[in-house]
Amino acid sequence: MRIIILGNGVAGITTAKTVRELRPDVEIIVFAEEKYHYYSRPQIIEFLSGKVDDKGMIFYPEDWYSKNKIKVHLGVPAEKIDAEEKRVLVGDVIWDYDSLVIATGAKAFMPPFKGLPKKNVMTLRNLDDAKLIRSLLPKVRNVVIIGGGLLGLETARALSQAKSGLNMRILEKADYLLSRQLDKEGGGIIRALIEEMGTDVFTNVEVEEILGTDSVERVRLKDGRELEANLVIVSAGVRPNLELAKKSGLNINRGLIVDASLCCNRNAMIFAAGDVVEFEGGTYGIVPAALDQAKIVSKMILEMETPEYRGTIASNTLKVMGIDLTSIGVVNPPADGGFEEIRAKSDNGRIYKKFVLKDGKMVGAIILGSRKEVPRVSKMIKEGTVVAGLKARMRQTDFDFSGL
Repeated sequence: MRIIILGNGVAGITTAKTVRELRPDVEIIVFAEEKYHYYSRPQIIEFLSGKVDDKGMIFYPEDWYSKNKIKVHLGVPAEKIDAEEKRVLVGDVIWDYDSLVIATGAKAFMPPFKGLPKKNVMTLRNLDDAKLIRSLLPKVRNVVIIGGGLLGLETARALSQAKSGLNMRILEKADYLLSRQLDKEGGGIIRALIEEMGTDVFTNVEVEEILGTDSVERVRLKDGRELEANLVIVSAGVRPNLELAKKSGLNINRGLIVDASLCCNRNAMIFAAGDVVEFEGGTYGIVPAALDQAKIVSKMILEMETPEYRGTIASNTLKVMGIDLTSIGVVNPPADGGFEEIRAKSDNGRIYKKFVLKDGKMVGAIILGSRKEVPRVSKMIKEGTVVAGLKARMRQTDFDFSGL
């Protein structure tokens, strides 16, 4: 049995690893667009900051692939899939398969700003992007980050660590930072903390034009202000890589459409996992979803009994510019959805906690500036635990879950 996996990111390599653990006898072949073995994409930030070098980026040593009999072809993306014949064209070679997994990921989105293209205006999505940015830093003084999401803020932190004295500005179109992970109050708190560190934050702003001759010199906002910049990093989200799926006649929308078995063509035994996937109208773009999907796909392609995919609860527990942040599930519920929101903030304004309840169960939480309750809160949300009496047990800076 031959399994071909297209893509060697977290979804692709986790699929390969899980399949090998389940079946030692199948043939596993991976085709990757990048020239590097699998590395953890979040580690790009640590590489950019200088904390990790090239070798430290690679997740598994070279001999791990040979020991697990996983053949990886680097720098050779698939050209087209022939679903009827169950074949994949890679370069000039046609490969037959028994099961195929599409894990081609996503690419960074570059909005069509007026004035592009310009040198020193780029996105940060892969290791080569990070290498290029690091090579430019010696001559950089003024940096503009377009996008106040997780990647934008972490990019700002990494650059500040890589080179002191940078004039750093973060631009966000929404009225507060981290609009996917926080509410307005939490966004205001993290903005204040970031500005304390010396980074300027602009919210409710849009870019009008990138100014300069060959290289960027200034960024003009729609309100007329101009900001000096000799490096601009755009962090405006990602878009699934759909070129292969489109050329191959697969069903696409915002992403590659799959059913609850993560299959996009049952007759041709084609499955998908990771950032390329669209499930029930939504795409995820987060590591937990890629891991969930890869584990289910691994069993599906081996025709083993497995539960259907029901989606992944969005969950982030990390440090944003050194600030502890956990965001799980529904954090900005609709006003008319029957949700209850419970909030508290410390006296010094540095710790903020919010819990979202529906039908007596916690369905979402924000914990900013602390990690004390994170494991228990995560478990309650994932297991759908009833939390009657939560409000009565809350105090201003501490939440007592001992009786839940």
